Amino acid sequence: MKAEVLVRQADRLGADLRACAGGIAERVADLVAAPGFAGIGRVVLLGNGDSHHAAHAAALAFARFAGVAAEPLPAQRFADHPDPGTGPGTLAVGVSASGGSPMVAEALGLARELGAVTVAVTGRPGTAVTGAAEHALVTELTDLEPSPGVRTHQLSLLTLLALAIGLGARRAVLSTVDAQGLTGELGGLAAVIEETAELVRPACVKTAADIAHAPLRVFLGTGPSHGTALHAAAKLIEATGAPSFGQDTEEWWHVERFCRPTDLPVFVLAQPGTAQRRARALAERARQRGRRLRFVGGNAADIPVAGPVREEFAPLAHGVFAPYLAAAMAAELDREPFLADLPG
Repeated sequence: MKAEVLVRQADRLGADLRACAGGIAERVADLVAAPGFAGIGRVVLLGNGDSHHAAHAAALAFARFAGVAAEPLPAQRFADHPDPGTGPGTLAVGVSASGGSPMVAEALGLARELGAVTVAVTGRPGTAVTGAAEHALVTELTDLEPSPGVRTHQLSLLTLLALAIGLGARRAVLSTVDAQGLTGELGGLAAVIEETAELVRPACVKTAADIAHAPLRVFLGTGPSHGTALHAAAKLIEATGAPSFGQDTEEWWHVERFCRPTDLPVFVLAQPGTAQRRARALAERARQRGRRLRFVGGNAADIPVAGPVREEFAPLAHGVFAPYLAAAMAAELDREPFLADLPG
């Protein structure tokens, strides 16, 4: 598998969103009309890897649009230590792009036994995950290639955002007009994603040349951008095997800012909202201490993002750079995806 597959996948993100957003919104509207959804007061988002990262990126949308707290949890954590409060009034959403994750299926089965409303979010029908859940939101992508998750990650995130809007309408937190407006806005981001792709390609090639041989790369974000940070780090690891990690911005300040060498590449995800102001203030303190920072999005960004995009939807645009950066780094290091654990 060559790293160019990441570029091909990223190049299709805008078209995928344009093709899928309307159909997903319609399926969500039908789903939330079922008994039980009006009484939802809590959401648990279950997944692993890219699916878990999408859950982090979507959690704020459930709070803002549906008025419910959404907790992103690794599926195994929930399966091993389920919250005793899980039951009627809880919506458990299991996310698995392939639908074949045994741990997500196990977590959904347990949530269902405890009385929660369960929904599988996946790209394939007739799988272990859809079989474990009471309901399913299935959207199939065409022409998928074996690759680190790019198109599938966006699809999972898009479905979760649409579900947050639909649940908000079902619970009367959003008016019909507001829900329709948000749904239209979500579908309209295809153009923003395509414009962002054009902007980030040359920036990512230049950045990859600067950071490829560093011992470690760090991606910082909070709120929805924490999910983006985790996703970006994952793409670099999967594509190159180069150590990278995502961290909450404030947590990094308390612990990992003491890592050496002091010029480690640190990416600050400046997504819109309160977190952007806080991130810039923290970054200024870090730069005064000699840290080497790069901004993704915001004014004077090292990696630009088109917009404007509302905070709840920002991960769809602000995560576009990740596969391009991963592919450029793989080219710089002459590596291929998923081969770092093999001899040599």
